[in-house]
Amino acid sequence: MIGILIISHCDIGKEILNAAELIMGRIEAADAISITQTTESAELLKLIAKKIQLLDQGQGVMVLTDMFGGTPSNLSLSFLEKESIEVLTGVNLPMLVAIVQERDNLSLAKLGEKAQDAGRRSIALAGKLLATE
Repeated sequence: MIGILIISHCDIGKEILNAAELIMGRIEAADAISITQTTESAELLKLIAKKIQLLDQGQGVMVLTDMFGGTPSNLSLSFLEKESIEVLTGVNLPMLVAIVQERDNLSLAKLGEKAQDAGRRSIALAGKLLATE
């Protein structure tokens, strides 16, 4: 099973994980780290390394962050490791659900692609989508 670690500003990641568990039930090998202005980078890097080690059950860890270029993403990128740790930015609920559903069946790389597609497909401008011509 591929582990899941969500790293985000404030409690966004924890709440997305809570929402996914409301929909799907308890999610094993998943955790979240909240980043605030008061947390030091060195301390965060140690925490991320520890969580990755705990979540890795031999098939790798998918690290999800809230936005590319932000502190959660920038810290996570230092852990990228082919076939072991992948970082996917722009986390949303459909993306997380796709990962949970497929993480036992796909490689880390394929899982990342599937999650990225699920995240993109879930974004819709409702007014435009539902407008009739």
